[in-house]
Amino acid sequence: MFKKIKSKIINNSLNFPKLTIAVTFLLSVIVILGIPKIVQNDDMVRLLPADLPSIKTFSDITDEFGNYEFMYVAVGNKDRNVFDSDFLEIIWKISKEFEDLEDCEEVISISTSSKMYFDTSDSSIVVDDLIKKSILNNEDLKDIKNYLNDNPEIKSRIISKNNDYMNIIIRPKDNNKYTFLADQIHKITEKYKFDKNNTMIEYHFGGQAYITGAVPNIVAEEVKTLASYGLVLMTLILLLNLKNIQAVLLILNIIVLSLLSMLGFMGWVYNLTLSESFYFTLNNTSMPIVLLTIANSDGVHIISRFFKELRKTKHTRTAIYDTMDNLIKPISLTSITTMCAFLTLIFSPLEGMNGYGITLAFGIGWAWLLSLTMMPALISILNWNPNSKAITKVSFMENIMQKFGVLSTKNPKKILLIGLSTVIISIGGLFFLKVEVNMANMFSEGSVINDSAKFLDENMTGNLNVLIKASSNSGEGGMKEPRNLKDIEKIQDYLDNMEAVTSTISITDVVKQLHKTWMDDNKDFETIPDSRAKINNLFFLYQMNEDSDVSSLINDDNEAIVLTALMKTFSTSDMAFFKKDIENYIEQNIYDYNDDLKIEISGVMAFLADFVWLVIKTSMISIISSIIIICLIASLFYKSIRFGILSIIPLLAAIIMNFGLMGLFGIEVTHMTAILSSIIIGVGVDFSIHYTSEYKKLIEEKEKNKTIKTINNVGHPILLDALSNMGFASLMLSTIIPMTQIGGLMVFAMCACSVGTLTLLASSIEIFKDKLS
Repeated sequence: MFKKIKSKIINNSLNFPKLTIAVTFLLSVIVILGIPKIVQNDDMVRLLPADLPSIKTFSDITDEFGNYEFMYVAVGNKDRNVFDSDFLEIIWKISKEFEDLEDCEEVISISTSSKMYFDTSDSSIVVDDLIKKSILNNEDLKDIKNYLNDNPEIKSRIISKNNDYMNIIIRPKDNNKYTFLADQIHKITEKYKFDKNNTMIEYHFGGQAYITGAVPNIVAEEVKTLASYGLVLMTLILLLNLKNIQAVLLILNIIVLSLLSMLGFMGWVYNLTLSESFYFTLNNTSMPIVLLTIANSDGVHIISRFFKELRKTKHTRTAIYDTMDNLIKPISLTSITTMCAFLTLIFSPLEGMNGYGITLAFGIGWAWLLSLTMMPALISILNWNPNSKAITKVSFMENIMQKFGVLSTKNPKKILLIGLSTVIISIGGLFFLKVEVNMANMFSEGSVINDSAKFLDENMTGNLNVLIKASSNSGEGGMKEPRNLKDIEKIQDYLDNMEAVTSTISITDVVKQLHKTWMDDNKDFETIPDSRAKINNLFFLYQMNEDSDVSSLINDDNEAIVLTALMKTFSTSDMAFFKKDIENYIEQNIYDYNDDLKIEISGVMAFLADFVWLVIKTSMISIISSIIIICLIASLFYKSIRFGILSIIPLLAAIIMNFGLMGLFGIEVTHMTAILSSIIIGVGVDFSIHYTSEYKKLIEEKEKNKTIKTINNVGHPILLDALSNMGFASLMLSTIIPMTQIGGLMVFAMCACSVGTLTLLASSIEIFKDKLS
């Protein structure tokens, strides 16, 4: 059955080459037309499962209190005092323009802040603007400064420690508009680059919402640049080895059509399903380079084998037929196993990984289709000179492989021992692996995101937050009970004493400030009143003012509140412990004494803490399921469990060595590097399948010296495939740190998989050849 299908595929391509080319090209164009439909979105909340407690709590908070992801804009100059009328005029104008943006829910800055005072004339609390006009005199500046010094909690949120920068906090309306809002913020601040004295003003941008909005533009540029560099590098390596421009262009044709078709597929699927799994995110930046190398593999094997057959037969059609007759089975097997390796990502708890795996699997399938149809058809209509040096001259790598084949036959145990020793050493590095999923830490020094994140951590309120939702079990009005508010204050004080926390915001701040104001600014009364009647009275007096609004702190029924802790960036490996500390404190100091409160934790810090374990889970699912599936598929194809097990030996070695190397060199596992296992398996399986497939064929043909002949036939294309796949090295030019790490690690993985195939696999087969035969 398989032989009939194989024969039909080859004959159709050779008998109807122009029709085959036209149909496959037209189908590719139709798929490619989906590229404009691609949607970029890097909102971390969308990556996580909707049933995760921190995500469910965040959704509840968003429904009741509005969006709680922030963008920060720090404005100022080092060592220049911000209490300056010209500078405050600029802050006033910027804040007003931010407020006018359609996608902006709220702006918190010095020009939008309020002040409270007690009006003795009618015994009321007055809430008024801290700054009433854009142009201020010295008396106005003095009053503003004194009020902020008397209220350090308010000051810490909007002014840096050294009084040289001001913080503007933007709360977006909709998380679908982060990219647009980030662009608008940049356009507004660009208008105020200089003050009246022509002194340049510094701007630093941050916050999870800003990073989410800014990343798509960075990703778009990265994809274009890295894919271009990868193609150039791959082309140079292929030219140096194949020494034939026509052959290289054929390989590049398959690569480019496959790559564009993959991206078009992603756009079409999103457009048809509106599934968030098919958003193009930071994680997807590696997809073009991954497919570029996999699509290249098929082309390299076909061209290398064609040159070898043409050297023997001197007849193009016969050479093509023999090439495809030998390669359809291994190319089909490698394509199927590679697709399965990436499709295992559908089991990942991270939603974005599902789309990543499906999209790459489609790209690999499309490369498979083009390699078996368009590639031989194109070869058949081109003119080839069988007497050219590129075809007749045995290359340097082919000579090396011939010698290596003899060496592997004579010393299989020594070669196996050397290979195993390297793997065993790498195992030690697995115990030093760390996980990092904070996006601000994923950009190199010099990038806007990295530098601004550091600045905000050192001078302002930081980039992260923890959200704590507290609700009363007694229902409406329950959060006006003194006991409940005092317990919230306890949690707030606990958070304030944590090193990573820079500031906290809660309804208790408002209540304490109201109480102090009511008692004629006596600081001894900056406390939660002991009776509910007093608290109700303070709320009543406060809400008599037009500018009073606490809807972002307490809901309309006064049964739930949100406590926000603003934080510096710190390692995600510590975030799970940080979250556990907060939960333990609440358990021991609140729940043991107060059964009316229900407290839930969310926010960026909680997301990252949950993200860590999901990344680890994704890696484990991908590795285990990929290895099992590949072993089963190879066993079915070869009708031999022994050959199925042999096919995965180089893959296991490469995975252990890669992750061991990460541990030894302090390279963190991220949600991006977590896909390394799938990439290694997907790319590396090509080598082992081509080797085992050739060896199995030689067994069936009852050939002698099978190891030598196998290495002679597939050793050169395996090495050339690995070398040309050094297009991964282009990732090392990325400004995204995990991408740089993936580039370096994949260069190492290519070496590990190819050398592992020609050492561990070849020596293992040679040692057990009698049992295999």
